[in-house]
Amino acid sequence: MPAAPAPDGPAFDLGRPLGYYQRQYAALNAERPGRMRLYTARYEGELLAAHTLLAAPDGGRVWYQTGASADHRREVRPSNALQWRMMCDALAAGAGVYDMRGVPDGLDPDGHGYGLLRWKTGTGGEAVETVGEWELPLQGTVNKTLHRAMHAYLTRR
Repeated sequence: MPAAPAPDGPAFDLGRPLGYYQRQYAALNAERPGRMRLYTARYEGELLAAHTLLAAPDGGRVWYQTGASADHRREVRPSNALQWRMMCDALAAGAGVYDMRGVPDGLDPDGHGYGLLRWKTGTGGEAVETVGEWELPLQGTVNKTLHRAMHAYLTRR
């Protein structure tokens, strides 16, 4: 994982500070090497997209965690190339589920995020409704207990 972006930075926003991903990358890969992977797409030397992939402790399920791409040079489809590589790597590693995560609620072609829904389902997947996600930072014994429970749950799925 790069230590820092170039002085002018990538031509896109990763959604969170780079330090967030660096800490996550270090922690997850210390737990199990390869648990988090960073993929980047360059065209003619320019960084056009970056995506991260997370694996469950047993490697049987992977998540497309986050990704971003530049608004220009869309015709080279850097995100498509990254997703294809990520799917191939996940399959080769034995993952039975590749979760691309969230899509918008509506199916209105003029609605916000419809292009994302069309792109994700265009990979051959299907939209599956789940409870969703939330974050609540916990400390100490509670955190360790929940971490062990989540690990047990994910390895049984």
